[in-house]
Amino acid sequence: MTTARTETEWSLLDEVPERVVSGCLYDSPGWLRMWETTGIEGRARHGYVSAGGQVLPVYALSSSPFWHGYVTQAGQQQLGSRHVFAGSTYSMYTKRDAFPAALARGAHATAMEWIDAGEADLLIAPNLTDTAAATWVDAVGPPVGRVLLDRTYSSDLSGDFDDHLGRLPRKLRMDVQRRLRRADERGLRIDVVDGPEAHGFVPAALPLVVGTTDEHGWPALYDEDTLHALLRTPGALLVVARVEDRVAGVFFGFRQDAEVTFLCGGVDYSGLTELSTYVAMMYRCTEWAYAGGFRRIEWGRDNYRFKERHGLVGADLWALVYSPDPTPALVEALAGMHRVIAAYVEGSG
Repeated sequence: MTTARTETEWSLLDEVPERVVSGCLYDSPGWLRMWETTGIEGRARHGYVSAGGQVLPVYALSSSPFWHGYVTQAGQQQLGSRHVFAGSTYSMYTKRDAFPAALARGAHATAMEWIDAGEADLLIAPNLTDTAAATWVDAVGPPVGRVLLDRTYSSDLSGDFDDHLGRLPRKLRMDVQRRLRRADERGLRIDVVDGPEAHGFVPAALPLVVGTTDEHGWPALYDEDTLHALLRTPGALLVVARVEDRVAGVFFGFRQDAEVTFLCGGVDYSGLTELSTYVAMMYRCTEWAYAGGFRRIEWGRDNYRFKERHGLVGADLWALVYSPDPTPALVEALAGMHRVIAAYVEGSG
């Protein structure tokens, strides 16, 4: 490992340090090292800002399907993707909680240097919770634009699975129990697999995963190589729903400490009503997590109203955008992006 730059508070490294203090899956060394091996984003340059035992990746990108999906949905394609990203838009969180302010200052200084060298146009810090966004702004000042990118959901686990069901409203609980019985009766089998067995399901999983992103003209967010890379992350698992030999649904997940995180997945919509595939997978995964002693499940983005109906807790994910030379057109484009995506997240878009 070499150090590309050292300042009083922070340093810029060319690889992930051996020891990292992480607050969630997405700033853990296992995740960051895995993501470096992927090619789904057009990565021209990258580094890792290190301060206070934590790290923050900086990526100079020429393209990012996930970011492109957001700007396409918002009708702001002129924003492009040739930017420095302080964390990937693929990660559910860049930072979930407060973090050392020196990380933000280091990422900002590095990005401005790369932008000044003509390697990028903007700095984008994506997928920051309210707490993390406040830390960032306190450290480097207000952005030229603040965009609500998405909302992700989680559930804290207490007691056992029966207690969990008991906390649901009576009508919803009875509906869930009926759907679970019906799924069992119709032969839906749900298994948690990992290792070579999980990799063997990737060809069948890919069309289910990419089939969830076409509602607003988004590009395919994953390819087989990226899904295989996800499964090489320490603690990776694949939840597979099957009827006989037909794959009806998949969730890509990760175990870390007392948490399980589900990043992406999909179901075969042709059998969704008959099998209640999504509900069955969600609740069988919850049952599995209770049995395994996990205390938190991160359920990921989108499907907002369903997740709220089932008692999951939402957290807004913000993108802070910085420019050394902001223009009125840029300010308006970012404001327009925020308006469209916020309306969608809140259910009025």
